[in-house]
Amino acid sequence: MPETHSGSVVSQPSRSGSVVAIVVGTLLFVLIVGLTSTGLRVLLQSHFSATPRARATLAITGSALGEIILLFLLVYFLHGKGRSLRYLGLWRASPLRGWIVAAVVTALYLAATLMGALRGHAVLAEFSIFHIYNSLTAGITAGFIEEFFFRGWIMAELSESGFGKSVQVLLSGILFGFAHIGWGLLGGRVQGVAIAGAFVSTSVLGLLYAITYLASRRSLMPVVAGHVIMDVLIEPWLILATLSGTIMRPH
Repeated sequence: MPETHSGSVVSQPSRSGSVVAIVVGTLLFVLIVGLTSTGLRVLLQSHFSATPRARATLAITGSALGEIILLFLLVYFLHGKGRSLRYLGLWRASPLRGWIVAAVVTALYLAATLMGALRGHAVLAEFSIFHIYNSLTAGITAGFIEEFFFRGWIMAELSESGFGKSVQVLLSGILFGFAHIGWGLLGGRVQGVAIAGAFVSTSVLGLLYAITYLASRRSLMPVVAGHVIMDVLIEPWLILATLSGTIMRPH
């Protein structure tokens, strides 16, 4: 029987059907987040100064709105199958090893980003409306919703259709990376270095968080906590550096 996540037995969907579902779901994720982010900037940019910080705030707010829409769609989809976010691992207890792995992965990724792409560009001690608003907006929405989608839902779909854990981890990571290539378009032009950097770095993070999810016995809580902390600390500065064209160019 296929692996279950709530103790109930479920019928096994086709492998091809599951792959199509997660690919379409990921494309929908990219489309909706891209449209809301771009749409908000087009609608409101004339009312704000054209500074990188104003544009970063609009980009983060638009992305957050898009992810909230995706959350409602995911909940609706799960409800149609008689499930909820708890089925994916929300509020499920994790063994200690899950929290340890999440802490190590998050700390290493933060260190690599702060000493690499964001070296000289992240002002973590800044106390401003820009920093507080964008950190909390990005951290709460992306930290929860992206983990529901890319770890919880995608890996559950693959597991139910009979794919092994290695495939679950690989696709979760690659699709997570694909969903972030839009960073390379934030500056209004195609930035190959930013696109490649975003894809590679977020794919690696997605792979590591997928492993963490399995180490946590499919509890979402460790990966959500790690993702929230990470985005609270670095997300505003990543978007700002990309918009300013300064990412990968330390002072």
